[in-house]
Parts: sequence; structure tokens; C-alpha cells
Amino acid sequence: MKIRMYFLLLFFLALGGTLAGQEKKPLDHSVFEKWNDVKAYRISPDGNWLAWVVAPARGDGTLYLRNLKSGEVNRFERGEQPQFLPDARTLLFRISPPFDMLRQARLDKKKPEEMPKDTLGFYALEPGTLEKVARVKSFRAPEEGAPWFAYHLEKPVPVKDTLQIGEEMEEEEKNRIKEEKEAIRKKNEAIKKAKGSDLVVVNTSNGKEFVFNDITNYQISKRGDLFVILEEKGDSVTQTRLLTLETGSGKLTGMFRGEGELKQMTVDEDGKQVAFLFSSDTGDVKIFDLYYGPVKDEEAKMVIGREHGNMPENWCVSEHGSLWFSRSGKRLFFGTAPVPEPEPEDTLLPEEKYEMDLWAWTDGMLQPMQKARLSRLKNMNYLAVYHIAGKKMVQLAGENMPRVSVSMKGDGDVALGLDDTPYMKYISWDAGGYVDIYRVDMNTGARKKIFTMTRDRYSFSPGGKYLAWFSSADSIWYAMDMKKETRVNLTGGLKAVFWDPLHDTPSPTPPNGVAGWTKNDEYIILYDDTDIWKLDPAGKDDPLNLTAGYGARNRIRYRYLNLDRDQDYLPSSGEAPVSLFHLRDKSSGYALIRMNQSGKPQELLRGDFRFYGEQKAKNAEKLVFRRSSFEEYPDLWVSDLRFRKPEKVSHANPQQDEYLWGTAEMVEWTSMSGELLQGILYKPENFNPEKKYPLMVYFYERYSDALHRHIPPQPGHNINFTQYVSNGYLVFLPDVSYKTGYPGESAYNAVVSGTTYMIDRYPFVDREHVGVQGHSWGAYQIAWIITRTDLFKAAEAGAPVSNMTSAYGGIRWQSGMVRQFQYEETQSRIGGTLWEKPWHYIENSPLFFVPRINTPLLILHNDEDGAVPWYQGIELFTAMRRLGKPVWLLNYNGEPHHLTTWGNRMDYTIRMKQFFDHYLKDAPAPEWMVKGIPATEKGTNNGYQLMEE
Repeated sequence: MKIRMYFLLLFFLALGGTLAGQEKKPLDHSVFEKWNDVKAYRISPDGNWLAWVVAPARGDGTLYLRNLKSGEVNRFERGEQPQFLPDARTLLFRISPPFDMLRQARLDKKKPEEMPKDTLGFYALEPGTLEKVARVKSFRAPEEGAPWFAYHLEKPVPVKDTLQIGEEMEEEEKNRIKEEKEAIRKKNEAIKKAKGSDLVVVNTSNGKEFVFNDITNYQISKRGDLFVILEEKGDSVTQTRLLTLETGSGKLTGMFRGEGELKQMTVDEDGKQVAFLFSSDTGDVKIFDLYYGPVKDEEAKMVIGREHGNMPENWCVSEHGSLWFSRSGKRLFFGTAPVPEPEPEDTLLPEEKYEMDLWAWTDGMLQPMQKARLSRLKNMNYLAVYHIAGKKMVQLAGENMPRVSVSMKGDGDVALGLDDTPYMKYISWDAGGYVDIYRVDMNTGARKKIFTMTRDRYSFSPGGKYLAWFSSADSIWYAMDMKKETRVNLTGGLKAVFWDPLHDTPSPTPPNGVAGWTKNDEYIILYDDTDIWKLDPAGKDDPLNLTAGYGARNRIRYRYLNLDRDQDYLPSSGEAPVSLFHLRDKSSGYALIRMNQSGKPQELLRGDFRFYGEQKAKNAEKLVFRRSSFEEYPDLWVSDLRFRKPEKVSHANPQQDEYLWGTAEMVEWTSMSGELLQGILYKPENFNPEKKYPLMVYFYERYSDALHRHIPPQPGHNINFTQYVSNGYLVFLPDVSYKTGYPGESAYNAVVSGTTYMIDRYPFVDREHVGVQGHSWGAYQIAWIITRTDLFKAAEAGAPVSNMTSAYGGIRWQSGMVRQFQYEETQSRIGGTLWEKPWHYIENSPLFFVPRINTPLLILHNDEDGAVPWYQGIELFTAMRRLGKPVWLLNYNGEPHHLTTWGNRMDYTIRMKQFFDHYLKDAPAPEWMVKGIPATEKGTNNGYQLMEE
């Protein structure tokens, strides 16, 4: 008996040791760069194969290929950009150089041509053989049809001359080596001067290949029956040749040859016609002509030039416009613009020139906005069409109507013209912008104005028969027959909410949106807040609620699920898939509705997850989608179209099982303004209700719908919720609703009431250790809130507005827009100008109440912030510093509104965690918080070291 007990004791001791060895670890910063993400995924056209890429934040990824019938999986190291050929027999993918090799090459300051290059992999699915081609610049395959693809090689690597001529060599040997060295020199010179490189066109069904030299560009028709190839040679003058390869017959045709520059080559969907722009000008300023040719004619000719009869005076074909055929191939669209003028000869020395920006009150756009859009403005061009059969050009757009939207993929008789030029100045203070809307005749270019100075949201039917719009004046959808110009009220008599009920900015209320149109523009499918409607734009048929009001009654939002991105129309009958989202409990899933009758949606799949990323096999009833929760990474799942027996096929982060994670739950409370609000509470995985936990509060506006969003451990501009709960924090995300004129008070009412509710309701919340963090708009609200309460022991504000009076006239340098619109109509929610509501601006500015702040504050504000001027952070910092209040400002040099480089994001994440650990977990303060980092130690001392108490 004693021996038996002894061995039992040994067993349990050993088991305990094993379990102890398997104890989960808290997440630290070291895991960030190795945490994986599914970067790309493709399901084969026949639905039998799935390819996806799993890659860490920094490092080499892996391409996985799964046979969905057998379950067999292949791996391809460093594989990226998977693409199945249309016949579903071959997988193409790019193989990138090793991460460490690229990093070392950058450290070694290698020239671009010396950098490691990509490799092309093409894998035959049956019988499972892989071929590789090194130094591939690009590869392309058709969308449909033939089993062809092409790859474009990098230029050859220059040959390194290692030949030496020795004094003891015979003269004949010396001459031979000299000849070889000269041959190497000439070869390298030719490589250096070459404009193009080799293009290889491959037929995967029979292995046939075509190789072309000196190629600079290539295009493939939609079904792969025609390859269009651009060959360029020459030194001072470019010798240009355009080739076509008909894959069915193997016929190679030279469609064009000339001396000059060829651009914008394109091919129609059927692979029967080609077009391009060409200029023979040799100066810096080039004027291009439009060339067109049927492939059967074996020649492309100029059809539109500067002197064309319908070309506007002193205009020409623009090299910056898009060139494309209509779906039928009967029309060819291109851009036109005023003839470019050469730059005047520079005859001045630098010190003799002036450099100045003139801000004129008559400008439509402010100078910084013009500079932000400078490239776009210089390259501005206007849509024109060439009617191929009639050999007629029609100018559609112009300087006084710069935008035109066509119908029926370019084959319609009616287009929609938009002119915002009279109202450019208004965008400085009116959100959304105004436009005049025109009906444009595609055959003549004649236009007729149908709306003046509107900013309503509109939908142009695919066939061009109707224009539908949501009127912000009365929150009603209307439709207009584009020929008869008769108008129909679509939703005025319906008891449904077709606008966003949570809209709370002083701007026009937006609609819930348009799902699409049915064939022949017969019906428009609209969304209300929860349900889906089928409406007759002609006003003859009664409105049909396809979801029978089930969404409104049960607080479920239904939305059409588009599984065919190429479809022009939605079905008008039969079954159609929809997504569903429960507005209260945040569950989601999929259902079926019938497009010709009203009824309760047939639920197919629903759960406490987030479902998204749907991708259907082109020729099979097979679907791949993603499923996530806070605890579950959004891996890939496959199923049939009714979501029967869904199967998980990827497992991106198996190492997650080694770490402590957390849970997410919904909480509700009543705000100080009497409104029922929602929020998310994240708890540690090893949560113990008998313990006290520090609480971190994060908010922006509304976040509760993201209850089932997975948050991987990664550096960023906010606290990483997962890392914080893994390390023993509670994290609370309260929703905020707003009252115009009182954004600061609105945030206070929601956030403070929610935080107080958490403290009062849950005894495990440590009321003495509560912190708050937010970025941008969230940072402004935090800065305001801490002037009104000492509830928070520490706060962080990233890029806060601290003084609305100075920020109001400031510039968002990234876009060049003045910030006035933001306060008058959008996020900042003042609802008037500075001179109309001066006290609202002052009362909502934290800077004026800095003496009330008792909360230690960490500020992030970068000197290249293009959204919130960084002097806003400086104003707050210098005021708090002067009053002796603990404050730090982190300025990452050259960084914009959000941190972009890995090093800066990591540094910020570490410092913010040290800051909150000190105040909320009583950890020692790091050196940078105690002593700062003098400019003399910048880059040599990070100050991370924790100070002894």
C-alpha cells in the first residue's frame, strides 16, 4: 500500500510539474513581430482548392494550398499573391526573397538593381509539380477562359568582370582575354541601356511558350485570347513596336511600329480590338494621339489627334486619362485636356528667383489644398468617347463639368455629369460638397441640368434609365426617369427609417444605402435601418419589404451579400444570400431571402462571432469566409452556399494557446443624459472576481458593434486591448452619443457615467487605479474630461485638439483643407462658426481649463501630423508644464497622424505601457518619465530603465 501511494505521489508531482511547465504566459512586446495574419486567400474556380498566405508582422510568410476534397495541404515558403488560372489546374504565386536578406541588403545600401528579386512559382495542381522562375518582375493571367499566363523578367544581372591579364601571358592569350573583357563591357552596357526585358507567355495545358525580348509592358484580354505586347528599343530615340499574340491560333501580328513613346495600351473584352496613345515628339512636352485597330486588320491607325474636328480648340488627347473600351467594344473612352505648354527657359540664378504662395480670397480651393492636389490638378483630363462604327468623337466632360459617369459599362445612351466647380469654396465649411447634376447624351454630348447645388446622395442605375437620390431635406428616397424627367417618391409613405438613426453630427443625415438595381433597371433595392426593400423607380408597383419587417421587430440588420463582384444587377426573383447582425447582442451570420416576395429570412448560420470576407468559387457552390471573436483569430472556413457543415481550414496562430488572453462581454448603462448606452468589457483569461484589477478606459465614438472583433497583439497608436488584459488589466470601451454644441460634455456624460457604473457595479474594479487612453478625436475628449474630473489616475491623449479657437482656422496639411468644416458640420460638432458661437468653442477647449487638471497626462503628437496641427499638443503641454502638472509629450520626428514605422510604433507602445503600469500597477517609473531624455542623448539613451524607488 505504501509503495502504491508513493508511486501515486510521484505521478501527481510529475503531472503538476508538467502542468506548471505549460502555464500560460502574459503577452509582452517580444511577440508582436512574430504574430501571424492571413494576408491573402483565393478559392479555385472549381471550388476544389484553397490557397492562403500566413505571414508575421515582420519576417517570412508561408503560402498554404489545401485540397478541399482530400484535406491535403502543401506549404510554399515565402509564397505570396496566390492566383489560380481560370481552368483551375495551375496556381501562380510570387516567392519573395528572405526577409533577413532584404533587410541586410538595405543595411548595405544596395542599389535597386542589386536588391534581391522575386521568384515566380507555378504549381500544377494535378499531379502536384512545382516550377520556379527567378528574377520575375510581374505576372498576369486572364480572368476567364484559356489556360495562359505571362511573366515579365527583370533585366539580366550585369556580368562581373573577373578576368585578369598577367604579364607572363603569351600575347595571343592576352588578346583573347582583352576580347572577352570587351565583350563583357559591351554586354553590360547593353543591359544598362536596355529599356525592356524578356516576356514569356505560357500555355499550361501543353507547355507551349513564346518568348519576347525588349518588352516594357503587356496586357491580356479578359478571356486570354489576346496578348498585347509593347517592345521598346533604342537609345536617344525609342523604336516602338506593338505586337498582338492570338493564343487560339498562335498568330503574331505587328500592329504598329514607330519612333516615339507609346502609352495606355488597352484591349477590348473579346480580344478583337486594341488601342493606345502615341507621341513622336522628342521634347520634354509631348502631345499624344489616339490609335485604334481591329486585330483582324493587322494595323492600328491614328483616329484622334489634335486637329480632329470635334476636339475642343487648343486641346489634345491626354496622356493622363484612362483608355478603355465599352463592354460591347463599340465605344472607346479616353481623356482630353488643354495642350500642355513647355516650361519657360530658366535664365535666373537661385538667388534671383522668388518663391511665394498667393492665398487669394477668390480661389475655389485654398493654396495648401491646391498643393496637396497639385499632381491631380496638373494631370486633370476630361472624358471623351470615340464611336467606333461612326468614326465620331464626342466630348463628354469639360472644365465646367469635369466628371461624367457612364451607364451600361459605357454602352448606355445617357450619362450623368457632375460639376462642383462653382462650389469649391464651400467645402471649407460645408461637409460633403455641392454639385450641379446634368443629363448627358452619349451620342451628341448635349447636356441638360437637372439639379442645382445639391449634396444629396444619389444612385445612377446601371442601364442609365433612372437617377435615385436620398433627399436630406425630408429624408425621403426619390427616383427620376432620365428621359421623361418625371419624379417618383419612393419611401415617403413608408413607416421605416431609411436614414442612420445614430447620426449625431450637425450635417445632412445620410441614408442607409443602396444594395443595387435589378436587371433592366426594373427595381432598386434599398436598405432601411434593419430591413431590405424592393422599390419600383417608375412608381407603378407597390413597395415590397423583402424581409417583412423581421429586422425591425427583432433588432436584426440585414444586408445583401454580394458573392459575384462582376455582376451588374441583383436578381429580381429567386433566393439571395444576406448577412445578418443583431444590434443588441452583436451576434451575426447569414440568411436567405426571396427577391420577389416578402417573408421572414431563412436563417442559415448565426453565432456570437464576426463573419466576413466571403469569397465564392466562380464555377462552384463553394464558399470561403472568416470567423472571429475576441478570443478566436479570424481563420478561414469553407462551406457550401447554405453554410452546412462549415469547416475551419487555417490555423494562423497556434502559439496563442501558450499565452493568456481574455474575454469580451457587453455591458449597458444609462448615461447622465438618460440614454441607454452600450460598451465592451474585456477581462483577463485568468479572471478572479475576488481580486481587484486596474481598469483601462478607451473610447472614440461608438465601438460596441465590434464586440466580436479579434485584436491581435501588435504595436499601434492605441493601447493593445489584448496585451493589457493578458497582463492583468480590465479594459472598458464605452459608446458615446453627442449633442450638437457640447461635444466635451457629451463625452463626459457617456464616459464618466459608464466608468462610474463599472466601479459601482463590479467590486473587482480597483477604483483607485483607473486610466484612460485615446487618439485623435478620442484624445480631444480625454483632454476635456480630465479638466472636469479626477476620476482617472493617469491619462494618455494622442494628437489631441486642445484649443478649438486656434484649431478652427488651422489646416489639415495632408489634404490642405481648413478645419472649419469639422467644427461646423462634422466630428467636432459645434454646429456654427467661431464668431457665431465663440463661447461654445471656448467651453469645449481644454486649454482654457488647464488649472483644473490634476491627472498625469502623456501626450503623443508628431511634427508631420496632417490631420491635427501638432501645435495643439504643444499648447496643452506648455500650459500644464507651466502650472507644474505632470505631463510628457512624445514627438516622433517626421511621422504623420498615425505612427507608420515599426520602430516608432514599438517604442510608443512600450512607453505607454510603462506609463500606465507605473500609475495603475504601482510599477517603478522608467528613467524617461523621471529624468526625461535630453537632446544631447537623443538616439543613444531610450530611458526604458526602471528607476529604483
